[in-house]
Amino acid sequence: MFPSSPLRTVGATLALAGVLLLSACAVPLAPGYTVEQQQVEVRYVPGAPAHLRVRASYALRNTGNRDLSFIDAALPGEQALGRQNLRVSLEGREVSVQPASGAGDQLVRIPFDPPWPLKQRRSLLVEYDLAPTPPGSSPLAVNDSSFHIRDAGGFPALRPPKGFLAKGGQRPKEIRLLVQVPGDFRVFAAGREQRSHRQDNAVEHRFRIPRGDFEPFVVAGRYQEQRITASGGTVFFWTLEPLPAQQAQVAGARLARTFETFRATFGPLGKSDSSVRVIETPARLGERFFRAAEAAGAAAPRVALLDRQAFALGVSSDAFLDLAEHQLAHTWFGLLIAPRPEAALVLGEGLCEYAVVVAAEARNGDAERRRRVAVLLRQYDETRAQAGERLLLALASDFTPPLRDVAAFKVALFYLALEDQYGKEKVRRALADLVSTLRFRQVADEELRAALEQETKQDLFDFFRIWLNQKDIPVDFRARYQDRIESKD
Repeated sequence: MFPSSPLRTVGATLALAGVLLLSACAVPLAPGYTVEQQQVEVRYVPGAPAHLRVRASYALRNTGNRDLSFIDAALPGEQALGRQNLRVSLEGREVSVQPASGAGDQLVRIPFDPPWPLKQRRSLLVEYDLAPTPPGSSPLAVNDSSFHIRDAGGFPALRPPKGFLAKGGQRPKEIRLLVQVPGDFRVFAAGREQRSHRQDNAVEHRFRIPRGDFEPFVVAGRYQEQRITASGGTVFFWTLEPLPAQQAQVAGARLARTFETFRATFGPLGKSDSSVRVIETPARLGERFFRAAEAAGAAAPRVALLDRQAFALGVSSDAFLDLAEHQLAHTWFGLLIAPRPEAALVLGEGLCEYAVVVAAEARNGDAERRRRVAVLLRQYDETRAQAGERLLLALASDFTPPLRDVAAFKVALFYLALEDQYGKEKVRRALADLVSTLRFRQVADEELRAALEQETKQDLFDFFRIWLNQKDIPVDFRARYQDRIESKD
């Protein structure tokens, strides 16, 4: 059932205040540990097939209220991402790990024997190879000319102990990221590059990722680079073959403007956020690119990673540029804020589709916005006729790709209907506030509703219920754009 009031109630506020008061106490109240240092190394290993070697090292300190007999770590899946040759060492001694109970092949338990005493430090090393089955999945692909790890799912994630107020696994002040690749590879990765070091035919690139920046990611390959400087920023095209210069210029100018629109509408990213990269990957990402992502957050910040099928559309075509803009929107909706699993449909791909419409309106005015609404309505109707529809408040984990498409079209229309009802500025300001306030946190649909109600000064219960807890498109919204739908514009 959809909640009847915003999340921020008096009771929740008092509970949060109690948690903060307890957390402020000098004496730890629960088990926990601190990551004092963290370094992640990614090495590209050519061969048949090529693969990646990942090495993550940690300096840990037990800062909780009891000794720890184990900690858990989430790793890339053996089946999904081709993880092989796992080795885990504590204090330089290899230990045997086991899958955590009921967690499949992604969560492993790292034992301490004897238990890890209070206030003591431990060094932890986790190593493995990644060799996904060709053509690779959306978050990870490796081949003989390039590779990408597009989100933190390719790296270990240490988990806190179980228990109320337990802490552990949070990022240290900075993460050191080392990427070793052949000398003719270009590399784009999280954080700030410090220096590079050449050794034989390989180059090691060193990055520092401060706390409060994006999670680690790497995109690298034997790419041709074309740089387009335009109003709004710089766009780098990294492709396996050079693009026609005029097409690159047209595409770069539009994407620079779109990126500036996103920053102005949904909020700035940081001190160095003016460049965008459009990168070709030989991996097949799916018939519809946002379908292949499976969930928001599969993109890298300020990167549109597109496959050869997409590039075959022509980089200056609307079809290609819409795909690129959708992926750039993931920087805000998926990376700066990530949807909780139960809110993935409402705060995921459809929100990125809505952002594409915002960019189109900024370029060509309200007539283009109306045209885009009509197109989304037709796409929704056509896909729904084939795939059916499920409620948007249902969990997204078991949605098939066609059902995800139906949901994405409807969610984009939901945000556009909010604009029609309550004003574009208020809706966009609410989304910007959400991004700013909950930066690098998971977000629920209740928090979205609270932000919108704060801006509109309206109770949105009925609006959310009609759109998210019922099937089809409300008749009043459909009637508003019916002439456009029938004209097939």
